Amino acid sequence: MKTLTLKEIASALGGNLVGNPDVEITGINGIIEAEEGDISFLANPKYKDHLPMCKASAVLVGLDIHVNEVNLIQIENPRLAYSQVIGLLFPPKKEIPNISEQAFISTSARIGKNCTIYPGVFIGENTSIGNNTVIYPNVYVGEGVKIGDDCLFHANVTINCNCTVGNRVMLNAGCVIGSEGFGYEREKDGDVHRKIPHIGNVIIEDDVEIGALCAIDRGSVKNTIIGRGTKFDNLVHVAHNCQIGEDNLLMAQVCLAGSVKTGRNVWISGQAGVLDHLKIADHAKIFGKSGVTQSIEEAGIFAGFPARTLLDWQKASAMFYKTDEQRKKLASLERRVKELEEGLEQKE
Repeated sequence: MKTLTLKEIASALGGNLVGNPDVEITGINGIIEAEEGDISFLANPKYKDHLPMCKASAVLVGLDIHVNEVNLIQIENPRLAYSQVIGLLFPPKKEIPNISEQAFISTSARIGKNCTIYPGVFIGENTSIGNNTVIYPNVYVGEGVKIGDDCLFHANVTINCNCTVGNRVMLNAGCVIGSEGFGYEREKDGDVHRKIPHIGNVIIEDDVEIGALCAIDRGSVKNTIIGRGTKFDNLVHVAHNCQIGEDNLLMAQVCLAGSVKTGRNVWISGQAGVLDHLKIADHAKIFGKSGVTQSIEEAGIFAGFPARTLLDWQKASAMFYKTDEQRKKLASLERRVKELEEGLEQKE
């Protein structure tokens, strides 16, 4: 961890420093837990009255927050600035370019400048790796793979043959790129399942991050594509022929069936699933555990199984939890009607 002055932090963030520029920051913490030497942040301005009680040496705040006797860095987005400060105080490990003698690299592979390749790495024939790429131990890179510049592959990653990885891509431990797609066919029920070969590839565009233990299947004929800037959490599965748009966020345990196509800035929360051959519109947000069974054709928030607009899902959920109450009311009305009918019969 580095020690920085408030002047250095404010300068790096482009924020407005209100307070002592020479104060040294030696830690980072939440606004309640922070102690002297820490820097914290205030994202919600309605809690600004609590700032005088904060023990942090400095607080990142919005542009319109003013508090006496507290060192402040005023900035437009304090939460985003907080993440940037973490990067300043805890800079990533600087790799020393080196290719281990214990890595297997095919003689036909092309390795760029300033790469770091750790022991146990396998790089197949006719594969190309761009400049400044770091590959940790036990990574498998198959034949014909194309990898861009400034990539980072953590331990035990697998990139199967002929896949393409863009620039500044991060693959976390244990993820598999280009795994065999799940495709079988048979003549009739009861027959043996016959495997359908998958000859397509996976294309990962620039600035993508793939979480640990994710699996992205190669296409059956055409390619599976992960769009620029998209980020995956851990344990995400993307089936064959999917086309994931730019700047998507897929959270843990999301599962996309074959040939799903998403637009730009789509968010899919944990454990949600999407059926095959569906389309998800730009800026759609899907709640966790939702099941998407029809294409989503416009931006909005969707939830439930089958997934529907958030308002419709909330209404349906409210009715579901009132089912027993409604049943009792209906039973009471039925008894009352029966009593009235019996009374009319007696009068007749």
